[in-house]
Amino acid sequence: MARTTRDEAKQDDQPRGGRRSPGPRRRLSREGIVDAAIQVIEADGLAALTMRRLADELGVAPGTLYTYVSNRTALVTLILDTVVERDDLPHELPGSWREKLESWARSDFDHFCAQPWVLDLRASVREAGPNMITWFDSALRVFDGFGVPEETKLNMLGTLDAYVIGSAFAHTETLTPDQPASEMKHAAIAAYEAAPALQRALAHAPRTFGTERFEFGLACLLDGFTSVLGQPGS
Repeated sequence: MARTTRDEAKQDDQPRGGRRSPGPRRRLSREGIVDAAIQVIEADGLAALTMRRLADELGVAPGTLYTYVSNRTALVTLILDTVVERDDLPHELPGSWREKLESWARSDFDHFCAQPWVLDLRASVREAGPNMITWFDSALRVFDGFGVPEETKLNMLGTLDAYVIGSAFAHTETLTPDQPASEMKHAAIAAYEAAPALQRALAHAPRTFGTERFEFGLACLLDGFTSVLGQPGS
């Protein structure tokens, strides 16, 4: 709709003589730039996001964007940091340490599955923004008062985060034995026919990585955390 609005505005700006009259500059903000960038990503994927494409969506010259972000890498980092800012802080969630981690993990899993482009952002960004730092500090504070060694906190959070990301990726990119690459089709079918344990397992479980399988793994992880801490998750 933004393009239609700009086209109509351009037509309205044309005087009868055919020359375009000067108008006020469009005001931008970092928040507006991020929102427009997210619209591009949701429509066409992260690879489609360029400074020129974003400038076109916003109706400004590409050079104008560099007043707000230095380059595409900085833009992508800003987008991820803004996404993180909109999340709840883990230590402020209700319940015990286990319930806080459960809420965080489920929220992220649902978010990643609904918006897989966030996974692409996580894979692309190498620099932690201020909101990411604040969020991670909050996650560490979930264990306040339990005497947990700092390295153990980092290990548990990193393990849980990796599980959530991997689970979401598995959910969105699940491969099944009946969809092999064309050049390996016959070999894959033969291998599957010679894999009785796999056939039995798939006969009793869904082939896609869904919520039930995610919850199973999450419970196993948190049970392990409880064992490491030597105390219940309360």
